[in-house]
Amino acid sequence: MTRMAEGILGAVLAGGESRRFGASKTLSEVGGLPMASWAIKALKDAGLFVGVISSEDDLEGVLGVPVRPDLEPGKGPVGGLLTALAWAKERKHTGVFLLGCDMPLVSVGVVSELLSKMDASAAIIPIGLHGAEPLCGFYSLSCFQAVRRVLDSRDNSMHRLLELIQVKEVQLVDTDGVMGPGEAFFNVNTREEALEVDAILTDQRSKKIEG
Repeated sequence: MTRMAEGILGAVLAGGESRRFGASKTLSEVGGLPMASWAIKALKDAGLFVGVISSEDDLEGVLGVPVRPDLEPGKGPVGGLLTALAWAKERKHTGVFLLGCDMPLVSVGVVSELLSKMDASAAIIPIGLHGAEPLCGFYSLSCFQAVRRVLDSRDNSMHRLLELIQVKEVQLVDTDGVMGPGEAFFNVNTREEALEVDAILTDQRSKKIEG
């Protein structure tokens, strides 16, 4: 574990209602593992202490990491970030690397690349094919008041938060020689998309075995 990683909480965000998916995405299997396990693995492999933000029951035993419920349920990803920042402060970390549980193609290479770009910015966010990816990035404890402000407003979106803080945007291109940002930030919202990701992860695993 690097000294930089020691100061950061890896927080997997798993608090969504998953209406389009039709069930909890957290434990739905893709590539032979619960979906959230891929995010946990990417963060752990980058050397971070990892926890999950979720109000679901019995996750700790399955995922093997501590779980915290939202401090303010029903407030979406920004509410999850508030919980993660409070957890990081409690552990005396400098900030949080937030990663959505439904982004199982984000690799340790992506996480490590973003961490390597850290500076005095309040947040380090990657740019994918569709713009900023706020559910895969670093947020320092200095973001807390802005997060509170967003939660108290009518627009409590992550993109609104990015407008209020100093953000360093990072363009990623074939970060670990496996996939570019088009695939890396694939967000699983439906069963069909889960099947697509399952095929990608299964193919990756086969290539590693053959290699």
